[in-house]
Amino acid sequence: MTKLALHQGAYEARSPIANSQVCYNLVPEQNPPDAPFPVTHYPAPGLSLASDYSAALGDGTNNRIRGLYQCSNGAIVAVAGQSIIFWTGNATTPDVVGTMPEATPWNVSICDNGTTCVIVDGQSGMQAPIANLTGGFTQIVDPAFYSSYRVDFIDTFMVFTQPGSSAFYTTTSNVVTPFDPTYIAAKAGWNDRLVCCACLHDNIWLLGNQTAEIWFNAGGATFPFARMPNSILQQGCISTWSAVVVDNALYWISQDRWGRNMMMRGEGYAARRVSTFAVEDEWAQYSTLADAVGMAYQIGGHETVGMYFPSAGVWWAYDASTQMWHKRTYGGLSQPWLPSCMCGYGATAFVTNAENQTLVGDRTGPRIYFLERDAYTDNGVAITRQRSWAHQQVDGQRISYQRFALSMAGNQMNPDTVALDWSDDAGLSYGSPVNQTINNQANGQYLWRRLGYGRDRVYRATWSGQGEFALNGAFSDGTPAAT
Repeated sequence: MTKLALHQGAYEARSPIANSQVCYNLVPEQNPPDAPFPVTHYPAPGLSLASDYSAALGDGTNNRIRGLYQCSNGAIVAVAGQSIIFWTGNATTPDVVGTMPEATPWNVSICDNGTTCVIVDGQSGMQAPIANLTGGFTQIVDPAFYSSYRVDFIDTFMVFTQPGSSAFYTTTSNVVTPFDPTYIAAKAGWNDRLVCCACLHDNIWLLGNQTAEIWFNAGGATFPFARMPNSILQQGCISTWSAVVVDNALYWISQDRWGRNMMMRGEGYAARRVSTFAVEDEWAQYSTLADAVGMAYQIGGHETVGMYFPSAGVWWAYDASTQMWHKRTYGGLSQPWLPSCMCGYGATAFVTNAENQTLVGDRTGPRIYFLERDAYTDNGVAITRQRSWAHQQVDGQRISYQRFALSMAGNQMNPDTVALDWSDDAGLSYGSPVNQTINNQANGQYLWRRLGYGRDRVYRATWSGQGEFALNGAFSDGTPAAT
């Protein structure tokens, strides 16, 4: 039998005749050289419910979780709709500590400077001392505060962008209000509009809609920051909410004067493309990328960048550790995964017995989840997983496919049923699936026989069982004919 290894994640090319590999809700992990297969696929993490505020706040997208943040003292702040919540692990009753003035449809941005927590949404800003969040958030009213879609922190300063302009501004050192009206500057390396800012290491990355430039703390008397010489990058940003810092780098969805639809990784004073042709071709078919939302999590060494496209209804995951892509879905394969925002947190005085975990905000309502390696459902909803293989062909000859066997340990799944279907037209269409089960045998083999004839076959496996599994690849037995 021929070994059918899996070398990458999702790569469904512009034409399936080139490549038709899908990877849903599976995490590819590279193996050492002496392993039987180069890559093994493990279950993508699931969600377990931490808090459901539907009864208290009302269910639906108007009250979805729009922001999650762990303050520097460990306190967790969440925004559900317009409600600002001090989250202490309460399951059904939110500790509402403020109200956002406007019901903006997009995510909020939250940050603190060690003493004060600030929330912005592009229209207004709210602040509260992190040592006394129960005292409530108050609106920032200052003539030199221009709101912002994003807030970040660097060198004791909080950094904001002025919406609809090329300007960014900061607080004074260790203070939020009052703002100094002279602490403002403009992105000047190119004549584009500033989309967002993000702080990475000792620098501020200013992402315009056509270019990016990097600033540093120069200690100026009238304004602390100055542009780093020779730091203008010819890659801008299409979505304010796509920028996310993870894996010692900055990721965002780019656009420039010539095009768009790439995901960039910024590190040092340079940026490189990390998206693939296949991913970018699909993104190019979305109605808009301007509402893309970036987030990140790390489980088992997999630094993962999540990119949710609300208008398209798609949730992509990029594993920075392996540089492979996969898709995340909810309740089947057609709906995007639930997360709209994430934050990590560890053991704190605010949450009893809290271990290092990731909190997840629900895009559909006021619910907060734990992201867990050993959660094999999304809050009780089965996770459908699917993987397809590369094309099977022998110089265009007609092939008799006798057997196909998965190299898969699925004995812990319930149910342990895998459905196999295949395409004989280069991945354009698939036939009816055929189920196979191993009855939870530790040495069971998912094996299909007498699979017909074809010249260009693509196999695809689908399953939804709960429990641990590992998919190495497959073996195929086929005999070429003379024609």
